[in-house]
Formats: sequence, C-alpha cells, structure tokens
Amino acid sequence: MRRLPNPESIPVSFSPIDRTTQTFAAGGFTVFGGWHLDPELKVESFPANLPYGLYELTIDTPDAGSILAYAQATVERGGAFGPLRVTVEARDDRLHVYFVLLGDATAMTLTLLGDGKPLLRVGACSLRRISTTRWRLGRGWRGLKRRALSPGVIARDLMSGWEGLNNGGVLEVQRRILDVINPTSTLPNTMIAMRIGSLIRKVAAQNAEAMTQLDAPVASPASLSIVVPIYRTRERWLLALVDSLNRQTDPTFEVVFVFDGEQPDLSELVSVNAGGAYRSTQVVLPDNRGVSAATNAGMRAASGEYVVVVDHDDVIETHFVEAFRAATANEPADILYADEAIVDEDMTAVISIATRGRFDIRHYLSHPYIVHPIFIRRSLALDAGLLNETMRISHDVEFFLRCIAKARSVVQIPLVLYFWRTHAASLGHVGSSQVLGNTRAAVVAYLRQTRDWTSFEVEPGINFNELDVRPPLPASAKAAIVIPTKNGKEILSACVRSIVERAAKNRISADIHVIDHESTDPATLAYLEEQEGAGHIRVVPHSGPWNYPEINNAALRRILPGSHYTHIVFMNNDIEIVTDDWLDRMIEQFSWGDVGVVGCCLQYPDGRVQHGGVVVGLTGAADHSHRFEELMQPGGDIRSPGHLSSLVATRDYSAVTAALMIVPVSLFEAVGGFDEQLAVGFNDTDLCLRIGELGYHSTYVGSVLAVHYESVTRTDAKSLDHPEDTALFENRYRDLIDNSDPYYGMQWDWTGTKLVVAAKPTKAFRLRKVQMRV
Repeated sequence: MRRLPNPESIPVSFSPIDRTTQTFAAGGFTVFGGWHLDPELKVESFPANLPYGLYELTIDTPDAGSILAYAQATVERGGAFGPLRVTVEARDDRLHVYFVLLGDATAMTLTLLGDGKPLLRVGACSLRRISTTRWRLGRGWRGLKRRALSPGVIARDLMSGWEGLNNGGVLEVQRRILDVINPTSTLPNTMIAMRIGSLIRKVAAQNAEAMTQLDAPVASPASLSIVVPIYRTRERWLLALVDSLNRQTDPTFEVVFVFDGEQPDLSELVSVNAGGAYRSTQVVLPDNRGVSAATNAGMRAASGEYVVVVDHDDVIETHFVEAFRAATANEPADILYADEAIVDEDMTAVISIATRGRFDIRHYLSHPYIVHPIFIRRSLALDAGLLNETMRISHDVEFFLRCIAKARSVVQIPLVLYFWRTHAASLGHVGSSQVLGNTRAAVVAYLRQTRDWTSFEVEPGINFNELDVRPPLPASAKAAIVIPTKNGKEILSACVRSIVERAAKNRISADIHVIDHESTDPATLAYLEEQEGAGHIRVVPHSGPWNYPEINNAALRRILPGSHYTHIVFMNNDIEIVTDDWLDRMIEQFSWGDVGVVGCCLQYPDGRVQHGGVVVGLTGAADHSHRFEELMQPGGDIRSPGHLSSLVATRDYSAVTAALMIVPVSLFEAVGGFDEQLAVGFNDTDLCLRIGELGYHSTYVGSVLAVHYESVTRTDAKSLDHPEDTALFENRYRDLIDNSDPYYGMQWDWTGTKLVVAAKPTKAFRLRKVQMRV
C-alpha cells in the first residue's frame, strides 16, 4: 500500500450523544456534566476518508488522572457504525487515544470511562496520524521505566518468564515480554458495560428518577432498622459499608451493629466512621455464636417497624432507605424486597444483576432467587421465631419461608438497591455442600405447614441449589390432547409418536384428538385413517378459513360434552415431547389451587430456547423470555439454568404459549374459550391473561422439555404477519405493555428476548404487590 505523509494535527471537538449529559463552558474548558453513565461523545469535525494508518486523538483535560485508561469507540463505514479497537494513555493532563483507521471511516464516537468524577473538563483536542513503530517503541520504553521503579514487579516478571519457558517455550517467553513492554489498554465491551463505577452512577440516577414516578402516598413512611452482623470482616470492607450508610439520601433510619464476639478494633472503626443524622447502636455478644444468633440479637435490639439484614462485607445503594420508605408509604406490606448487583471481591466489576419480578412462591421453592435486600415487618419476624440459631447455612432461606407463611402481602421494589460482594470466604461458598440439604429441609417444612397435601416430592434439581418440587396429582384427572393440523404428515407423526411412546410413563389418562383442517395430502389422510384405526388418535374434521381460536373452540364443543375430561392440552403439530413424564409434571401443578394455565420449556431443533414463558410488552406486544438463549451449558450435558434458574424452575409468568399448554376445562369454559377475533397471533396470551383476571396464574414448568419445530427465521413476535391481531391485543392490554409485565425484571432490555441489562429503563417504574394466601 502506498504510504501517505502524516498530516498536521487537525483540531476536533466533542458533543454529547446522551441527552442527559449537560454541556457548559467554565475556566476555558468545555465541561460535560450531569452524566451518570460514562460519557458517550461524538467527535465533531471528523475528517472523512482519512488514509489508512495509526492515529492519535489527543484530549487536553486536567481530569486525566481520574479517568480510567480505557475507552470504547465506534466508527461509521458505509452508513453503518461498527466497533473500533482503541488504546488509551493518560499523561501530563492529557488523554492520548490511539486507533487504526482503514481509510473508509466517515464519523466516530468515543465513550470514556471516568470513575470518580461527576464532571469531565475538556480543553483543546486534536487528531493526527503517527508512526506505528515510534509509538510502539515509545510505549514500550515508558512501560519498562515504570516497572524499573518496582523491584517486586521485576521479580514477578522474571518468575513469569521462567514459567513461560517451562510451559510454552521460547514463543511463550516472547509473548510475555511483548505484554510487558506493550501492555494492552483495552477492555472487552462486556467489562466496560459492567464496571462498578459506571453502574453505581447509573443506578443512583435511575433510582432518583424512579422516586419521582411513585403515586401519592397512602400512608406514613415506615421506620427502618438495618441490622449488620459483624465477625472478623476486613476493615476496608466494613468501611465501605459504613460509607454507604453515611451517604443515604434519607437519614431516617437506625443501624444496629452486632459484633459476634468481642472485636474492639472493628467496634472502634465503626464508632469513628459511622456518622450522619441516622441513629446507630452497637450490640456486643460475649463470644462468637454464629450469624443467626448475631442477627437475632440485632432484631431484638431494633426499634424500627421493619428490619433488614445487611452483610458486613456488602454495600447499599444511596437511595436504599429512601426507596424503602417511599414504598411503604405507597404500598404497605409485610415483606418488601428489591434487586441487587452481584460484584467481585474488590468491588471493581459487576458479575451480574439479580433483577427480579413480583414475588413468586413456586419460583422461590424451586430456587431461593431472592437473597438481598429483604425488608420484614419486625413484629412478623418476631412472631415467626427469628432465625434458627442451630443452622449455619441456608438459615436465611428457612427464616424467610417461615415469614412468608405468615405474610399477608409482599412488595417488590424493582430497583437495584444492594451490592453483594461475592468471595471465597463467604458462608455460601465455604458451606456449599450443605446448602442443598438445608434448603430442601426448609422447603419441605414450609409445604407441610402451608399445604394439606397428603403427599408431595422435593428432590434435587438440575443445578446448584435448585429443587424439583412435585405436588400430588389432582384426583380423577383426565386430559384431552388437541392437535390442529393441515397436511404435514411427517411432523404430525413425530408429534403423535412422542406422545404415544411416553403414555406408560404418565399416570394421567389422556386421549389424542387431531383436528384435521381440510388436509388434502394423500399421505396425511392415510396416516390419520391408520392411526385412528389403531386407536391412537381420534380425528375431528374442521372446515373454513384458518383461525386458530375458532378451530379449537369448535372442536372442543364436539369433544367435551359427556367426556369427563378435566383438562385440555393444546399442542401444535410441530411439537415433539422429550420429557417422559411430561403430562404428570404439568397437570400436578393444578394441585396448588391458584394455577390456571401450565406451560413448559420449548427448544428449537438447533438447541436454543424457543419458549421460557411469555412476557407482555417484550419486543412489542409480547414475546418469549429467553428466546434464542442456549438451552444447554457448554459441554452440552447439563441444562442451562437461565437467569435465577428461570429456565429450569417451576415459576409463574403472565402467560405461556399454546404450542404446548394445559388449561382446566372449567376455566376454559368460564372465560368463553379462545377469542376468535385474534385469528393468528396472541390468542394464547390473551387466554392466559383473561384467566389471570379470575385470580389464577400461568405457570411454567422448566423440568418439562419439548422440541418445537417452529421456523427460527421469525426472530420476534413483530415479524409474524398478523397486524390486526397485534393492534387488537395492544389496544386491549396497553397499560400492561407500557408499564411492564410484573413477572419480568425491570432492569432488562425489553427490546430483545435475550436477557441483557438495559443502559436505561425502558418501562415505567411501578411497585409490584402480591397478596398472599394465609
């Protein structure tokens, strides 16, 4: 390629892309302020079609020392933006951003990572093409000089070189030397998106905005006592917690620090650093009695109407108390909980966001998906008997279930209010081998206390701390399996065969009714005649335009009278059952008494998830949770749990798909069957929602698996060709679509089915209240 001369420096400027970033002039600088995310800036006056080469973007800023030396960038090529790999160095009140252009870029954006500063001051900026060789030599020389000042680093380098020689030979040593003299200063996009500093600023701004969206209070805010059991935690971790207490936007709370045995150094640290308008007390146990005993001592000493336990190594968000008090003033309840961020040991990066839906007892029994923070009415906690002091592991799960058994209502605050530090020394990691046994015992005790079931099963689930809870089968249950079809002998025969082959594995009696919608294919007609003659199926003919609700409603008017069927199984002809005892597992859920519809996990033939529950308002009118996620974990032998074990748990959703769905005959008739106005789309979701209005839940059974041979080219519900159905459904359920389906995490990006945390909320903030069956 012909070498082009390096151009002179070209002055450039920035403008914010994020509308929440304020821009103003001060002291000769352009100041970008008010941002809670890392600022995303457009490079103004970007020269189009710069020649191929290495470029340096220099930014004068006195804040260079407080900006992490990382950034991400995008460039526009041919009308589309794509990622650009960049390297950033901070030197002498300047940021130096290096990147390679291929000669066809026409525009550029830059996102800087700026932990520790609410403002970013930017002075003169310039862009120039530089020598690649000189840059590498200069950068390597600066890296060597920095390392020469630290003998410990040099010793580690020598040890690394020796290990490289033993493990990989000369080439590995060469690679490690290059890493030393020319270290990378880039981060993967996932790490950039999940940095703790960025998240804390984002969450604080979102929570502040959410507080303004609450309705007028209906009661006075409740008082709160924060109980902190302390046992030999690291000083810096405890200081971080105390600092988060000191930074609360609402100081109307009490903190009870409980020292599990005498710890004078930590007690003094708390005394010196805990300050502000809130009240704090210290309780010192004479010896180490365990976290349950320490927590109980704190709850007894507390004076608030509610208590919440905060671990000594965790951190609470700035609006923790304000959000709780606002929630109790708007939706009083016995128990409240919120979302949390799970972070690494050093609290520098976010591992995941535990964003949850409204309280779901079936989900909790399958997997204790709520950990922090849980606010419990103190009188309820005392009435439940406080924590079991003989338990070292899963004591919180056992206590929570005893409280839930007595609670009249539970409210979810769908905000991230807690930062959970995970590390190898935590009780959950140290005692992981005991977790499942203790959790199972707690679930069994809860079911015995709250249910009149004469028999039930609670066995280990698929992954860590998951349980397979199986209620008893309803008495005298009998199912009609209804399968509409038109031609398609191959897929229909696979569907029927998968049912017939598993009939002996199920205790529920069932008949297969195939609705023949004007089939003309000779092979299909011959197959139907053959299977009906063999007694495997019953054929119900239907004529007229394709209208899924009408086809099923009409067939059932002929099937149900005098049949003694208790349940209807709606099934597509392109379903192939995988789980042997699928029918028993699904129908036994109706023994809960509040379950009105049951669905299961469906997979595409390529091994990706097709259905993991229906979420109203996802990607538009409604779509399937977890769609296109991988069904199996890497290696292919174990089911992927999904977020908070949602893919394998038994849990509730607003709806499930009628590709494989079971409804009691009584409820189907009570709501008048399918709505025939929704000829193609959303008729199953509408049915579930109308049954839900009667007080019944749509329950997803993750332990039941079937293959759905639906075309994977249809990426979301909006691509289906039924605009009239979509318009009718959206008009009917507009409020639910706009204000978020309560069963789905508020923090997710609702524009896609894969579970990705959104940069900004895409749904209106609402508290989510559940009335409990006491």
